[in-house]
Amino acid sequence: MEAIEIRILGIVGSMRRNKTTQTLVETCLDSAREADENIKTELVHILDVDIGPCRACCEECSKVPYNCVVRDDFQVLMDKMVRADAIVLGSPKYCPIPSKLMALMERLICLAFFTEMRHPTAKHVLADKPCGLIAVTGGDNVIPVLQHLEDFALSLRMNVVMLKSFPYRGVGGKARVEEDEDLKPIENAKVLGKKLVEAIKEWRFTGVPHILFKT
Repeated sequence: MEAIEIRILGIVGSMRRNKTTQTLVETCLDSAREADENIKTELVHILDVDIGPCRACCEECSKVPYNCVVRDDFQVLMDKMVRADAIVLGSPKYCPIPSKLMALMERLICLAFFTEMRHPTAKHVLADKPCGLIAVTGGDNVIPVLQHLEDFALSLRMNVVMLKSFPYRGVGGKARVEEDEDLKPIENAKVLGKKLVEAIKEWRFTGVPHILFKT
């Protein structure tokens, strides 16, 4: 029987390359590949993507389900998210997160809102998809960043994969993540990668999400 390829997309929301957010996202993806040889991963840097802010063109938004009329790289990245079996979303703390990552979130949430309003029977394109969250700060509390990412994921009906250790809703790291003995971000990123693989298999091969959210 031919093995089924499983795809995980990692999105690095930082505007700096080769820094702590990227380190933790890559660690999570590496752990997922180690957990199952059929895992294929892709890494996207938000800094490489041309995504502008939502223009609030409410009359045009989602006349066709999940179709944004603003033409830039948004549709390319959304298609990658739709094709992936799971998503790892990492962000550093800015104000509160990088503006380009915020633009991606705005546009997806608006598409979901107007699609639901105009096409009540249309399926949410990211519904029940396992999602791992990663937040990095220079030393501040990671919870506000994780909360922001979680609110986004749940708005799109995604399945946020939880951890048994603090901060629970994802991986948190401060400053030099390799030396962070408090939150243990490297260790937790590895755990998150394995849990994502488990959640994908439970969802994809049984049709039942790892965690069920009532809508």
